[in-house]
Amino acid sequence: MMTIVQLCDALRAELIKGGYEYGFVVDGQIYKPNMARGFDAVFYHLANTISRVQDPEVTKQKKVGTCIDAVLVMRQILDAYNVPSKIWLTHHEQKNKVHTVLTFLAESKTVYLELTPQSSKPWYGKELVYDDEDAFLQAQEKDGYEIFDVTDQVIIGERPYFLLDKLK
Repeated sequence: MMTIVQLCDALRAELIKGGYEYGFVVDGQIYKPNMARGFDAVFYHLANTISRVQDPEVTKQKKVGTCIDAVLVMRQILDAYNVPSKIWLTHHEQKNKVHTVLTFLAESKTVYLELTPQSSKPWYGKELVYDDEDAFLQAQEKDGYEIFDVTDQVIIGERPYFLLDKLK
């Protein structure tokens, strides 16, 4: 049985040291935002209209993905170690923000590790360990987020409606 630290190190080794970038791949074409002039409205429109949930192998090969794709790579790694995990959608309605995250169970604790490419969160790459799933959920809700278990709604090759339906 691997420890929390060992599991997080394995995830960081792939997603941080792997040099992943934020974006997505459709039909072999890579789309990444150009933030040189601030918000990239063209990329945002494409992400909301043509993007699909990527196969983790495509994400690993191209080193490009969204939060959903990073979570699926993490889940694939955890599955190889038989570590249970869940995929969550966080939604902050007032800010019109959605995000997909993953938690996993290790050492009888619920662990959240943010590894989305280009994340600016201060806890990026640092494991947040909770006594249980309820404590994780309460922490998200305390910060103003609704949180939904979308584990069974994330389907490779499909549009991420579980996320897109929450955006205004």
